Amino acid sequence: MQLSARSEALDRLNALLDSDSTLDNATRQLLRLESAAELAIDLARIEDLDGAKKLAESVLADSGPDDMTAAARATEALGRAFAWDGTEGSARVAARLLGEAADRYASLGETEWQGYALFWIGNAVHFENGELAAAETRMRSALALLTPTSPRRAPILSFLADVLITRGDWSAASAVLDEASVLAAGADDLMARAYIAWSRARMASARGDSRLTERYVLETERNAGDWFEIHTGAVFLADAAEMLDRVGEVDVSRVFLQRALDRAPLDEYVRHARAALLARRGDADEALRALQELSRGDWLEKRMVWRHTLLASYATLRAGRSGAGELAALALEQAVGVGGIEVAISAEPGILGVLLPLAEAAGSDHARSLLAPQGGVIVRLLGTTSFTRAGAVVTLPPGQAAELARMLAVQPGGVSVDEVAERLFGEVEAETGRHRLRQLLTRLRSSAGSLVVRDGDLLRLAPAWVDAVAFRRASDVALAGSGPTASELAYAALALWSGPPLATDPYAGWAHAPREQLRRRYLALLDLVADAAAVRGSAEEALRMLTIAREEDPYDESRYVRAAEILMSLGRRGSAVRLAREALLALDEIAVPLPAMLQQLLGPN
Repeated sequence: MQLSARSEALDRLNALLDSDSTLDNATRQLLRLESAAELAIDLARIEDLDGAKKLAESVLADSGPDDMTAAARATEALGRAFAWDGTEGSARVAARLLGEAADRYASLGETEWQGYALFWIGNAVHFENGELAAAETRMRSALALLTPTSPRRAPILSFLADVLITRGDWSAASAVLDEASVLAAGADDLMARAYIAWSRARMASARGDSRLTERYVLETERNAGDWFEIHTGAVFLADAAEMLDRVGEVDVSRVFLQRALDRAPLDEYVRHARAALLARRGDADEALRALQELSRGDWLEKRMVWRHTLLASYATLRAGRSGAGELAALALEQAVGVGGIEVAISAEPGILGVLLPLAEAAGSDHARSLLAPQGGVIVRLLGTTSFTRAGAVVTLPPGQAAELARMLAVQPGGVSVDEVAERLFGEVEAETGRHRLRQLLTRLRSSAGSLVVRDGDLLRLAPAWVDAVAFRRASDVALAGSGPTASELAYAALALWSGPPLATDPYAGWAHAPREQLRRRYLALLDLVADAAAVRGSAEEALRMLTIAREEDPYDESRYVRAAEILMSLGRRGSAVRLAREALLALDEIAVPLPAMLQQLLGPN
């Protein structure tokens, strides 16, 4: 029943109780208690928690042995109010009270109410606290008590689908939502339709489908009822902003976020949505401040803590600060604690993909298992060179055997036996080269196992995750992209760059071409992120990227100009002048004239 209809019905009942002189006092008192208990439930629904608690406690205090229904309903109202407090202590109280309500309903033979009380334990206690298995068990127990045509079945099924979506069980969630849709259509239940569309939007967003995400968000709002006018409406607007932003619908997402902020600027859900949007594409430093404020507050759903930490990790990366890897490793631990690594994979696949290499470098076993499943090898050729297997260093023999492993690591397609021999041993006789290569492979196998495999006339590295190869692929995707997601893809590639490529082989001829290819991609990504940041007004982010690019390539005059223009737009003329002087010194080394804009900053000689 809609809240407005319930409110009208309760008002009519109370008016009748005031005017009907035929009622005896005992009946009048009983009905007043039951009416007050229903009102307490409604107050809990609109999150007037203090009002709900006060009224429910009053009903319980006034209830006698014959007022079992009123006492049961008041107990449920009290349990729901405590559930929304959001603390671990209140969650335990809520579980106890809702369990008592379910027992009272069972003794009254009210299986519908009993099922709904069990559902509330599953949703407001277990689910909100990240206990996904327990939440599913409670919700299915609740459904087993409801009749096939119960009006409560469809809404409960939509919440069960949210549990399954959180766990990444798409097929089970789809089946549950299909069942709910049939029930909602048969009952012409607008609220159930809205909740079902909301759940489908969540699943579409997690799967990266922008078209379906927007479709289901709009469908949810088309079916808005009384729920949209209370706290749930603000939660929906905030959630819609996050869902749309995740799939790159940035402009629409900002509209929904602004509507949520207009409705409830201090609400934790709304503040979390704002912080999430800032962390993903906005000002990274502001995102960190917003996330920190939330973490200092009294409320943060336990099931959301891992995502809060992951967003902080991503914002830390974007802000150019240290510690992103450690935060990402912590986020994975937290996700496993609320239902398994699939929770993180299903909810934030894009950001997680960016941060996995950083988390692995910080020592995360969970990240390692995702990068290199079944004990595969992890190879790092950017910055410090390393080969590890299951977290342990793979010992490579010194000299050309180790060089062979690095050569094959940077060439995932493999290298022919003859080409390897030529690259390593120069122009020796073919048979001599093959003999030396066999010796190298024997040495390599004795110390590192089956690190190198032979495929016909090709030599390949055994299945491995290689940072340089991952960087090359990620950068190609980012540089081929466009729109608001291009910058996010660029960060995914840049997160892999931990230093100069192939630093162990500075003079090897085979290393020159891949090193330069990787370096050019690196510079192009920095330029892409800088340009995107400048367009959206993130001046400090743009300046930071341009500075990194200039340190890598000090002879590109365009980056000095772009940085100087940003500094001037910020009113930092002194910094712009110092940058122009820096450009003059660098460009003079290669006899390139200073661009006119920079010359104007320096003035006449």
